[in-house]
Amino acid sequence: MENRAYALAAGLFTILLGIGVVVAALWFSGDTVENDEYLLVSHHPVSGLNAQAPVRYRGVTVGKVVDIKFDQQDARAILIRVLVQTGTPLSQGTYAQLGSQGVTGLAYVILDDDGKKPAPLKAAGGEIARIEVRQSFMDNVSESGQEMIVSINKAAKRVDELLSDDNQKQLVSTLRNLDQATGKFATIAAAMEPTVKALPALVNDTGVVLKRADTLLANMNQRVEAFERAAQGAERLTTSGAALSDTMLNESVPRLNVLLDDVQRSSRGLERLLNEINEQPASFIFGRNPLPPGPGEPGFAAPRGNK
Repeated sequence: MENRAYALAAGLFTILLGIGVVVAALWFSGDTVENDEYLLVSHHPVSGLNAQAPVRYRGVTVGKVVDIKFDQQDARAILIRVLVQTGTPLSQGTYAQLGSQGVTGLAYVILDDDGKKPAPLKAAGGEIARIEVRQSFMDNVSESGQEMIVSINKAAKRVDELLSDDNQKQLVSTLRNLDQATGKFATIAAAMEPTVKALPALVNDTGVVLKRADTLLANMNQRVEAFERAAQGAERLTTSGAALSDTMLNESVPRLNVLLDDVQRSSRGLERLLNEINEQPASFIFGRNPLPPGPGEPGFAAPRGNK
């Protein structure tokens, strides 16, 4: 009986110890920090990213990856569900990228904010808030490397075309022509050497000619100034003549007209006097004969022909 009781007690202790271990394990493995759920949307490969991968916001670990799957609405999109500690200052400008952990090739999620949309990130319509996943640095380097390789291939093809047999022959011909042209230039330079040596004397003669030209220009300037003075004098004379003409027209001409009228009247009077003297010369000594009496005056005699 004692052996059975001992065995029963040992069995119960073992069962209780196992239950305690399981409860403790569950207790220590459980999350005691409140988390918020977010959905990362990526249109780029997520190589090396697995569930339970850490999520870091500006270098601080704030959560972990829960699930990775394809979007049923868009086959090119990958949905990454993550848990982030409540209170993490995520905004509408927050974006995600993938980082690599050393040489293992394992990836983790990097959250960052460009500050363009500071409003807090909130879900709309009861759905999980979404965060865009941008291309990682390694992806950018890989694409740039591929573009560089393509550019290098194009450059290599062009160099190959440039160094073709026909182009090489043409290049050799061009070099020969250049060599011949260089020889001709040397001959021309040798022929021009005397001219170059005589150039300083020519420059001196040119200086003398320029000095003489300056003197000639100075004399011409003096002549021009004298001509301008003569022109100004002629202009003043013309102005005086115009003033004299105005005076003659306004003052002398009216007086001359009056004088001509007086002379004309005197001429008519003299003409009448000469006519009277011609008709009655005695009147010049004895004076004019009296006029015959008119009708009604004494001594008036009516003409005989009238009755």
